[in-house]
Amino acid sequence: MIRIKDIARKAEVSPTTVSNVIHGNHKKVSEETVEKVEKLLAEMDYIPSMGARMLAGGNSRVIGILAGEPDEWKHYGEGHAFTNILIRSMESEIYQRNYYMLLHFTATPEEGIQFAATWNVEGLITLGFGTRDNEKLQRSCKVPMVSIDTYYEKQKVANVGLDDFSGGYLMTEYLLETGHKRIAFLSDNDTGVDHERWKGVCAACSQYGLSEHYGSGEGREPADDGSGAEDCLGEYMQHIMIPKEQDCRNMFYKQNLARLSKEYDALFFASDYYAVEAIAGLNDMGICVPKDVSVTGFDDTESSRMCRPKLTTVHQDVEEKARRAVKKLFEFIQGGRDISMADRLPVKLVVRDSVENRRIIMQNE
Repeated sequence: MIRIKDIARKAEVSPTTVSNVIHGNHKKVSEETVEKVEKLLAEMDYIPSMGARMLAGGNSRVIGILAGEPDEWKHYGEGHAFTNILIRSMESEIYQRNYYMLLHFTATPEEGIQFAATWNVEGLITLGFGTRDNEKLQRSCKVPMVSIDTYYEKQKVANVGLDDFSGGYLMTEYLLETGHKRIAFLSDNDTGVDHERWKGVCAACSQYGLSEHYGSGEGREPADDGSGAEDCLGEYMQHIMIPKEQDCRNMFYKQNLARLSKEYDALFFASDYYAVEAIAGLNDMGICVPKDVSVTGFDDTESSRMCRPKLTTVHQDVEEKARRAVKKLFEFIQGGRDISMADRLPVKLVVRDSVENRRIIMQNE
């Protein structure tokens, strides 16, 4: 490895002068010397030592990204466009600020605390952690921290999220307006963002006066959080849990998709990833989307535009979510004041080909 001493000897200047050029301290260095040293740095392929930079600057210039539930996030990292875009966008935003991103998958906040201390990170962004784990990290790490897509009863940790409730509401309202009378909402959990989306489904159905129970027991009611959402289970709607594990989910589709396509007019999935999987499964069974059953998703990822039929979904700006999280973190690092603790980005409905307008069909008949 080429050292500063090697560059200094070649340029016939002191190592301090070379170091000043490398770190942009040009006040005490002539333009001619700066030009000569920079030319030698390029010619000799000099690579600066990250450790030396940390010592020289008194800080690490490292931002830690902690992803909880490692098995789930690793799976999403391989195939879930939402997570890929989010992490890639954060890395770009961090790099533009002349900082470095260090991504770590961890199952516990204790491991996250050790990670933050070991690498002396200047700030943390967390994904996939629950409220209590984020609050524990915030108390223990003593560095600026921002979470993504977490709901707090009392806002103790800064967060960047989405108006998930409105996303669930908009999609359900659209399905009802297009004549769908039996709607199933499918997700792999009933907490956080998926619970908020389910509450939006409930609210939209409540607006249409739907309040009687329907279904064969395959769904489950949402948790009673005092919002009144649990009273909205309608004759025309049900919350159905699907497995997180790929193999178990494939088995669930094989055993249940045909039946669900008969029991419900529309299957509203909590993510595009699951919706596209289901469309493929339905196609394999000879069940036509949207003629036999409408299918919708959430996120508006690339897969929603590539599948056939193209997926009707709820759009969220994942890149803006990443930008907002990084911007907020650096505001904390720089000692900013009056920083918003809770950002909820807007959503919008994206209508494509996977929903049939049953009202028009009934009118024509």
